[in-house]
Amino acid sequence: MGSRALVALLLLHLLIPAVHGADATQSREGDIVSITAQEQVIVHRNETVSAYITVHNIVDVNQEFTITVVNMPSPLSSVALPLSETLVPNHLRQLVFGIRADQGASYQTIQVQFAISTDYDTDFSASVWMNVTIAPYSNLSFGVEGISSLVVDQKVRSSVAVNISNNASFEDIVSFDLYSSSGWNWGWNMNDVTDGRSHLTLQPDSLAYVYLWVDIPAIENGAPLEGTGPRFTLTAISGLDEATVAWSFDLLMNEFRNMSIDEVETETTLAPGEDGRLSVTVRNTGNIANRVNLTLLGLDENGVPLEGMNPSDRFNSSGWTVALFGGLEEIPLQPNESRTIEIGIQAPLEFSGEYYIELIAFPNGAQERTKTTQVQASIIREKSAELTYFEEGCREILPGSSCSATLTVENTGNSYNTYSLRVADAADHLNVTVPNQVILIQNTESKTFDLVEIFADLDALAFQQGDVEIEVLDDTFGVVGAVTVYTSVAPIINWSFINVVEEIDSKGRLSIAMDVRNDGNAVDGLLVQLQSSHATPMGFIPPFIAEVEEGVEFPRSFEVSDIPLGYNFTIRAWIDLPQDQTTNGTVYVNTSIRSQFAPDKAFVHTAEGDYLGKSWQPEEQVDEALDWSGMAATTWAYTKAWSGVIFAILFAGLVIYKAVTDRQRRMDESQILPYQEREEVGDWMEKFNSNHEEVAPVIQKEAQPIPKDAFETIFKSRAGDSTPAAEPVDPRLRDAATVVLETRSTEAALQKADDLLSSIQTEGIAQPHPSNLSLKSLDEDVSRTVRNDPQAILPSQPSEHVQTSSVPLPESTAPIIEDDLDF
Repeated sequence: MGSRALVALLLLHLLIPAVHGADATQSREGDIVSITAQEQVIVHRNETVSAYITVHNIVDVNQEFTITVVNMPSPLSSVALPLSETLVPNHLRQLVFGIRADQGASYQTIQVQFAISTDYDTDFSASVWMNVTIAPYSNLSFGVEGISSLVVDQKVRSSVAVNISNNASFEDIVSFDLYSSSGWNWGWNMNDVTDGRSHLTLQPDSLAYVYLWVDIPAIENGAPLEGTGPRFTLTAISGLDEATVAWSFDLLMNEFRNMSIDEVETETTLAPGEDGRLSVTVRNTGNIANRVNLTLLGLDENGVPLEGMNPSDRFNSSGWTVALFGGLEEIPLQPNESRTIEIGIQAPLEFSGEYYIELIAFPNGAQERTKTTQVQASIIREKSAELTYFEEGCREILPGSSCSATLTVENTGNSYNTYSLRVADAADHLNVTVPNQVILIQNTESKTFDLVEIFADLDALAFQQGDVEIEVLDDTFGVVGAVTVYTSVAPIINWSFINVVEEIDSKGRLSIAMDVRNDGNAVDGLLVQLQSSHATPMGFIPPFIAEVEEGVEFPRSFEVSDIPLGYNFTIRAWIDLPQDQTTNGTVYVNTSIRSQFAPDKAFVHTAEGDYLGKSWQPEEQVDEALDWSGMAATTWAYTKAWSGVIFAILFAGLVIYKAVTDRQRRMDESQILPYQEREEVGDWMEKFNSNHEEVAPVIQKEAQPIPKDAFETIFKSRAGDSTPAAEPVDPRLRDAATVVLETRSTEAALQKADDLLSSIQTEGIAQPHPSNLSLKSLDEDVSRTVRNDPQAILPSQPSEHVQTSSVPLPESTAPIIEDDLDF
């Protein structure tokens, strides 16, 4: 619709009536040419208008096209026809010619015909038809000339009205069209609207108004600027000769002040006493250059302003310092220009806390468009440390000795802290002493503790490794760092010679026997060597665990490996005393042992043996007897070596013998049933009876075995039939009966004790009965008589004995006598 209006304006400037209609394309079947021409042409009386036909050469050779008139009735005539043009391949050209109407032509529409031919094909001919309308002149005019300017505000619908007059002598049906490149929404406030066009019928010499509206959008990103806006063109198209008139107006934006907060760093974390900054980006979203007003306000955690605080660009509150940086409030921002400001915050020297701040911003002159945003600063204390150490001598600690380690701690947190040391773990054979020291260290600084002492136990084994883990604690006793000190126990080489025996036999041989004990702390091995001050036969009697050089009859050295701690083994050596010396002397024999771990350190035992020169040696005597001394020495040596084993065997035998005898006794006793144990009770007075006759012992015969069936029959006849086992008593009933019996027994005992106490309180302590006193004196007399004359107490007659022994006593004494007899 807008393009049509522009075409009409161009034709108006050329003083040529507007041409309206769809183009038509005609071509022969061979497709040698493409033809496009107007379908309708408007011409006034005594006027020549331009018409055109466009041809396109679609073959690959040059063609010459010719346009001729086939049918053009009067009062129309052609101008510049026939017309010929040559076209190269694939080119097109608009062939323009004129159509003229006579002065007295009537107003009507006439169809004219043209023919198009080509030299490429002489038989080709294409016809083109046009409708030529002879119309009167129109005369429309708007009530406003030139370009109008209208000031509008954002986000409103602006209405526009303009008057138009028909100055022609004929009625005109006018169509209106509105064009703008802005894309703003618009519409008509008129009754007759079809396909976006409004229509109005104007009588000759009449005036009418055209009503339209435009929606003014919001100002975004500073556009449109103040005093700028899109242009709208209103075009009126006459229904008589399609002549157009146009009126243009500009919609200019009014002043608008606004701003926005685009980007915000909402929170930051600070170390105690640290300062930081938060960035905020503000932008002028108004359409004029303007300044931005910025202030800060402290809030509580609920977003409520702190009591007594007013907006400001800098303030102190509760130890917090807040300030605005980079505001540049005196420098205006251009439309859609941004500026980044910073909110500086310094935290107090505390280990925790939060602070809330509100940024208040509004454009200068429009405080009602205030924008706010909230930021937050938090104190987060980071507690960390790095612990390092330097040890001295901890790789070889002697048992019972110590090494030292120097520990240095670096505060890698974000605030000052106090640190102390603690032993987290240590090997069993190590004892660690850490300094009882607390040191204050600022962040990024380092300090060194006093020495840490690590002691090894006296019984620590050689090469025993152990780790010591030491932790560093902060002021909250939390572990913030740790190191592990690696240690190893150094070997102690110590061998002792014990139970040294040196003997010289009758043949002049010095025998040496000694026990060597590993008193060190390592499983060690030995190299044993024998040396003498004289060249004389000698050698070792190596133990069975020794390694001896092969092929040597009298070895003077051997090696023993893997000797446990505290283990004894015996070294035996012999040396023949010199017999060929002229003078008396002494042989010195060195038995040296060297550790496999420390071969440079030798343990030496020196034995001495005196010998006689030839002149002093006794004559040799043949002794056919046995060497009892040698045998005794050998026996004693073996007994001494195996004494511990023999003693252990004897002790174990005694223990086993005792256990066997006790077991046999318990088995014998377990075979006697309780009812079979009887105590033979006789009348002890019977032996004093003179008429007592000794009864010969009755030898019981061995009981005859009774068959099982017969025994079972006899047992049932005497015992009766067996009754089924009774139902088990309810445990609850048994427990209740037990409680009742215990309660009654306790009450009876308490009652008996109460009665006895009451009797003692009222009657005093009971005295012995007189009859008991007489019995006591009678017993004393009988005892004296028996000692003097045992036969004196024997009665001559049994009846007298019975009478004398039946002494009547009062009834009160009977219980006492009976109790004594029972006892």
